[in-house]
Amino acid sequence: MRKWQQATAMVLCALLVFVPGCASTGSKSLKIDPRQMVGVRDMRSEITFMLEGLGYEWQPLRDPVTGQPVKVADTLGQYRMQFRATGKVDVQVDVHIRKDNRVTGLHFSEVGADQPGAAAMDYYHKLTERTMQRFGAGNVSNKRSFRTP
Repeated sequence: MRKWQQATAMVLCALLVFVPGCASTGSKSLKIDPRQMVGVRDMRSEITFMLEGLGYEWQPLRDPVTGQPVKVADTLGQYRMQFRATGKVDVQVDVHIRKDNRVTGLHFSEVGADQPGAAAMDYYHKLTERTMQRFGAGNVSNKRSFRTP
């Protein structure tokens, strides 16, 4: 009976690690899979250039090792960045890029809201359109899954 409890506890802990990012109700996500694309080498630069062109500015994150503010945090096999819309500071995009295959998750949200409002959704639609233009509609998905970084 004890082994069964330990196994159950391990499964529940694993789910708790992965589910919060997928269960966030107030955010919309885009997944970019650049593995079939030619000419895309550095997703950090590509995403930064695209978001800055849309009127977002990067926000510092805390480095998990040093605790210092950084532009790109390197944690758990991913690069992480955060951007806020300059015209509507409660709109933000959290960027997660897997280091091994460069698959990228853009997690769009309106800070302090359960669901993005109408004005925030305009930002989301522009982000979706630009992402599909830049990376190709076949390489971009808005279906969030456990495999979205």
